[in-house]
Amino acid sequence: MVDFNFLITSRNQKSFLYIVLVAICALTFYLRLTFFGQYIDTDVGNMAYMGWRMSEGEVLLDIEGPGKPPLYPILYGLFIIFFGPSPIGIKWFGTVFILSSVIAIYWITKQIYEEKTGLLSSLLFGVFSSAPMVEGETVNLETIMHLPYILAIGFFIKGIISKKLRWYFIAGLFGSLTVLVKQVGGVIFFVFFLSEVFSNLKKKELFLRYIFIILGAILPFLGIIIFYFLYGYHLHELLDSMLISNLRYIRRGYEYTNFIKNFFGVMKLILRENSILWFGAIFSSFYICRKMIHHETRRLDRVVILWAIFSFLVLWISGTFYSHYFLQLIAPFSVLTAYAILIPWKLNISPSPQLRKIMKGIWIIILVSTSIIFLKTDYPYFFSFSPVEQTIYQIPSFGKRCIEYGVYNIVQNQIANYLKEQTKQDETIYIWGIAPQTYYLAQRRAASRYRNNFNLSEIVTEKPMEELRKYAPIVIKDIRRSKPTFIIEIIRLEDFPELQALVKKYYELDKAIEFFTPPYRISIYRRVKDIEES
Repeated sequence: MVDFNFLITSRNQKSFLYIVLVAICALTFYLRLTFFGQYIDTDVGNMAYMGWRMSEGEVLLDIEGPGKPPLYPILYGLFIIFFGPSPIGIKWFGTVFILSSVIAIYWITKQIYEEKTGLLSSLLFGVFSSAPMVEGETVNLETIMHLPYILAIGFFIKGIISKKLRWYFIAGLFGSLTVLVKQVGGVIFFVFFLSEVFSNLKKKELFLRYIFIILGAILPFLGIIIFYFLYGYHLHELLDSMLISNLRYIRRGYEYTNFIKNFFGVMKLILRENSILWFGAIFSSFYICRKMIHHETRRLDRVVILWAIFSFLVLWISGTFYSHYFLQLIAPFSVLTAYAILIPWKLNISPSPQLRKIMKGIWIIILVSTSIIFLKTDYPYFFSFSPVEQTIYQIPSFGKRCIEYGVYNIVQNQIANYLKEQTKQDETIYIWGIAPQTYYLAQRRAASRYRNNFNLSEIVTEKPMEELRKYAPIVIKDIRRSKPTFIIEIIRLEDFPELQALVKKYYELDKAIEFFTPPYRISIYRRVKDIEES
């Protein structure tokens, strides 16, 4: 006979879990909503510009500096087709991915542990992936990377549980989508292969799983290659954009930065915000490793540990530790921390009940203290600071606040508004400096394919003038052909005599903006004569 009381209780419990999950999504949305007014930066602006142009049918590739993979602008281009281009729109774009990731992290944690752990991990992920010290509130590559990164692990775990090869194929597919958003997502394949190596499977079964993962991974790459080939690009251009330019960036990172000082400087910043995740991840790791020693662990535990380890190790590849790089740790650390918070009450590490009580007390103190530090650190950013204050005071580190970058972004927003008022939609502009967000904010096309000048950044090269000479003739040729209405001088024109001569001949100074941070002065030149092609 059917136990209807059990069915009612089970249904009520499931409804309650869904209500809690919706509440977590609502909290995540609200935390991100408080940053919708924050000004976008250079990286986000560059990707947003590419997405906007792709929505108009102009297929672009990131060919300067450390090139970014093409999936972000492709996805954002599709978003623009339906919702249009705007700074608020790109915030919505990132929020859609984050809310989907909150649900995805609940799904995979529930598969590994239980529903309560899944809800807690989704709460931790939703809050800390939107937190300001790791720049989680901006729509950077990591914001979009979260979803395929989590789903790749989720389908891989589903394959382990069900032993069906199709899930390995889908895991490989999402793994390659992760790489096509940001290259560091490739560490997911180390997790796949190493977790299977130690699984005691027969060689044939292991081989089949590897094959299906690889087949799934190949498809998106093949699609991207065919897509860009049809629009006139070549394989070496894709390789340079996604791989070779980034290898140069990595080499420069090792030359330019103090590895240890850089790492601990950023850790000093972010630990005030998410130290609970680090304590939780370390606690869980020790507990799982102890179980492994006693042969009590499961393959699923090893997958999560490997996911966290490789997400951390890949930070050390580039030689630079920007705080938003640590966003890729949030997903695996949230799963481990949720597990750590709920598991101490089941620990049996000592026959002494008194010692177990002490251990629980220590863990409660850690949870309370880290939560208080987090609230004290992030409360002003979430609830007190205006969009301008959020933009300027976003990056406190080494005992001081670095406001230059934020002021620069605000000035670019003002310049973009002016250019939008002074130009028609079909007119072009050109920015001689590193400010690709201005093109997007002004909704005006760049006069040259070399639009962001990342090659001149000290994080890419120690000899910017040599990099300049490589593409300066192409820039001049593009400018003569497209005849930009405005040229904005951020980097000194004296260092580029050909462009300086062109500006003097066909342009006049329209506005000069001076402010108290580098580059201190930006000049806006308006075209007064028709440029002759040569």
